[in-house]
Amino acid sequence: MTILPTLLTLGGVLLCAACVGGLAFLLSWRELAATPLERARRLYRVVLPGAGLLLGLVVWTLLHVMLLWAPGASPAVAVTP
Repeated sequence: MTILPTLLTLGGVLLCAACVGGLAFLLSWRELAATPLERARRLYRVVLPGAGLLLGLVVWTLLHVMLLWAPGASPAVAVTP
C-alpha cells in the first residue's frame, strides 16, 4: 500500500481546518465594522459568498476523502487493502 491515500487524507483534514479558520475570520471581521449598515454590507457582499465557498469546499473535500477510503468504490478512486 502506498502512502499517497494517507497524505491526501491529511491534506483534506488540513484543508477543512483552514476552512473553519477562514469562516471564523470572516464572522469576526464582520463584527469589527463601525456601523450596523456597514456590518450588513459586509455580510451580504463578503461573508455570505465567502462562507458559501468555504462550506462548499469542506463538503467537496469530505466527499472525496470518503470516496478515497470507500471499500466498494471503483478501483480508480478507492484504496485497495
